[in-house]
Amino acid sequence: MPERLRASVRVGTAVVAPLSGRQRLGIVVATEEESERAREAVVSVVPELSLQPALVRLCRWIHANAAVPLPAVLRAALPPGIEAARYRVIEPSPDWPWDVDSSVTRAALERTLGPDGLRAAQAEGRVVLEPSAPQPRTVEWTVIRAAAEPDLTRAPRQRDLFVTLKERGGSSVTSALLSETGASRNSLRELVRRGAARLVRRQEPAPLLPTLGDRGIPERLAPFSRNARRAVKSGGPFLWRTTSREEPAAVAAIVRATLEGGSQALVLAPEVALVKRLVDLLLQLLPEGHTVAPYHSGLGRARAAVHEAARNGDVDVVVGTRTAALLGLARPGSICVVDEPNAAHRAEQAHEGLPMHVRDVALERARLDRAAVFFLSPFPSLRLYAAEVRRRERIRELPAGNSGAWPAVRILDMRGSGATFSSTLVNACRRCMEGGGKTGVVLKRLGYATAISCSRCGTVKICPNCDLPLVSQGREGSLLCTRCGYTEEPGPCVECGSSRMRRTGLGVERVRDELSEVLGVRVGLITAEGQDNADAPVVVGTAPRILEGEWDAVILPDADAFLAGNGIGAVERSFRLFYGSAEVARKLLLIQTHVPEHYALRAAVRGDYEAFAAAELPRLRALGYPPFGYSASLTFEGSEAALFGAVESRLRPALEAGVEMLGPVLLGRTGETGAWRVLLKARSRPVVARAATLAARIAARTRGLEVRVDVDPEEV
Repeated sequence: MPERLRASVRVGTAVVAPLSGRQRLGIVVATEEESERAREAVVSVVPELSLQPALVRLCRWIHANAAVPLPAVLRAALPPGIEAARYRVIEPSPDWPWDVDSSVTRAALERTLGPDGLRAAQAEGRVVLEPSAPQPRTVEWTVIRAAAEPDLTRAPRQRDLFVTLKERGGSSVTSALLSETGASRNSLRELVRRGAARLVRRQEPAPLLPTLGDRGIPERLAPFSRNARRAVKSGGPFLWRTTSREEPAAVAAIVRATLEGGSQALVLAPEVALVKRLVDLLLQLLPEGHTVAPYHSGLGRARAAVHEAARNGDVDVVVGTRTAALLGLARPGSICVVDEPNAAHRAEQAHEGLPMHVRDVALERARLDRAAVFFLSPFPSLRLYAAEVRRRERIRELPAGNSGAWPAVRILDMRGSGATFSSTLVNACRRCMEGGGKTGVVLKRLGYATAISCSRCGTVKICPNCDLPLVSQGREGSLLCTRCGYTEEPGPCVECGSSRMRRTGLGVERVRDELSEVLGVRVGLITAEGQDNADAPVVVGTAPRILEGEWDAVILPDADAFLAGNGIGAVERSFRLFYGSAEVARKLLLIQTHVPEHYALRAAVRGDYEAFAAAELPRLRALGYPPFGYSASLTFEGSEAALFGAVESRLRPALEAGVEMLGPVLLGRTGETGAWRVLLKARSRPVVARAATLAARIAARTRGLEVRVDVDPEEV
């Protein structure tokens, strides 16, 4: 570290430093007084890209617990769209096409100078890497000319434009001005021609929205305000089992309490649509004089402006998706995780964000920032609710919400029937239509599930090692556990001896067509891919889309497809689905199943979360599943010789005590190349993450072998 930079460098400082003959952007993660490893000096400091020390500690914690490379985690905490390969010309050679202080990309420099010429220019100090946050795009503004007072008596559209401009302080983004006033582009041109205004190009403003102010605390917040104030003031983690209807009001109460203390609030929602709804709500319910900003991938370049405003303390409330979990905050006061158990809070492979649930990130971040963190849901994840976790993390519970009116519930035993729809289901649809109501029919997916169950007694073929449904490999193929690789041949039911084994799962299109024929009406369709005839009296759809609305009757024609879903969290997800279906059903919840006594089903239709947790947690503990154990899924691709050389000869002997390895399980083969699954298990997540990191390093050193690592894959 050069003497001139020592005073400006700390943990989190962004610097330009040489690596492998090239200047690169780096983040200081630790400092040493003396080191024999030092070879070259840091070139410069980039203050506008620096991170807070606590945020760096959080990134290192994520790296240690999710087996994600530390550079990738740090990059997720930096502003999106950084121009990390842009140079400034310090001393150009006479034959260069650039002047002093020109800003040039690395690609342009290498085209002109060549890679060796660029290295020489850096070594001589002729160019220096100068990374920066992306500049906002420029947009057209309309600005009132000084002392302009035109006579617009006979031009009402132009007069509206001019008055609105004055109300906005004399300037406005042109598109927003035209949208608000309803004026045409021609009216604006006439206003400019009269000399009353001019059009200029300016940077696009950050989407920091001013609160509208409420006239005192709204009545809907009163039940939550007192608890929110006490919790925000004391800090630490809180579990708040609000109902889905109460959740927005609880969020508003938490944010208000945070603002009263002069701090910033961060609200994390699983989907962009919910972010937008919460922003609109907070603008209405927060006192005047504050600002709210959304943060999600749809903002484009404006997202970088929100990133900077949050770090500088220029915005009071940020409502974002999972990518906002690593936003820097100048005055952190509270973090609110909405719909906490939602799997969308964790990035899947190849999607933006980190492969770690926001719940875990928020819990650790609140500890580092000494802030309050709230997890909101009527049915929190068992990873938070387990007594062992609550004691370890010192999670306190706030009073649960009032579930309100509950619909009438019918559970139909379909064992031995062989029918797709019972007469009770058909009659329920008809009665709802005759009364002018709407029926939502909830299905698991577009296609078919592959679990195998008995049509006579409902028993599902289960892996004896993992207690997970076995899946069918092809029409007549063997049954496989995708977790541990256990296989068995198809056979009769182990409980009743029946040979009537069937695949669970009804397709959306099939159910729509058959219901349309039975009911004699055109049934609607709502899925993530789109909708058709969505205003029909009976609508079929996938669970997330149907449960966004409210219905007079909600019908689940195949509850077993949810209970026999993939992964160790299938039963917990099923409980949430059944509970959520009851919440959105005004009058009737009707469920068809071959396992009518299943504890998750029975507890959900009563709204009894405690009973479900009491039944499910002992099962998870006995099997060593989260929160009582963790795993990492390793998907290797390459030749069989390379795989077994890396896994059996190098990985297995190097695993530390307490790590169990299952597999390899062959997933598929193409010629000489195959794909294999290896599962690592341990009681501690950091231990599993270290083992997964070791596997990634071994694969990187093995020619012809690649690996994809997913720690805690059951979260998805």
